[in-house]
Amino acid sequence: MRATILMPLMIFALAGCGSETASEKSAEKSADEVIAEVSQMAKPLPGLYETTAELKDFSVPGIPAKQLSMMKQQFAAKSNKTDTMCLTREDADQGFEKMVREMGEMSQTGEGVDCAFSQFDASGSKLNAVLSCTGPGGMKMAMNMDGTVAPDRSDMTMTMNSSSSMMPGQEMTMVMQTASRRIGDCPA
Repeated sequence: MRATILMPLMIFALAGCGSETASEKSAEKSADEVIAEVSQMAKPLPGLYETTAELKDFSVPGIPAKQLSMMKQQFAAKSNKTDTMCLTREDADQGFEKMVREMGEMSQTGEGVDCAFSQFDASGSKLNAVLSCTGPGGMKMAMNMDGTVAPDRSDMTMTMNSSSSMMPGQEMTMVMQTASRRIGDCPA
């Protein structure tokens, strides 16, 4: 299940991220607030999960169509896939708290990336969150996550908006659809 959320962050690392205004900082939810909401969500079931990811949209305004097509193909090759993952009993017992902590630890990598949830709402099986990151070179990224999470499946649409004067076109939008479902027990 972690892969469902963390995979787009890996893609984000390829694209980079920038600086926040004081008003954006004040709206952030603390790690404790997010973890409190996550702890109310149903914990995932242990087992073997199949996760599919599909790049739905990719745009970089202001660059030539041929270059955009090549970039889209590169991102699609890295993101359009189906993977399987064994979620152990230990991981399942931790629920989604570990995933949230790992996202927070991105800020501790020494790479100059600072991420925080400016919004995180989990009610029932619905999840709506905004993860905002800043980084070196005046880069900025916001990832909106909207979908459903259940003990044996998830379905999430993630919209990532990045901007930087160092990127071709100076901004980029990427929309990904990910779905994960339990397909059985982990192999012995």
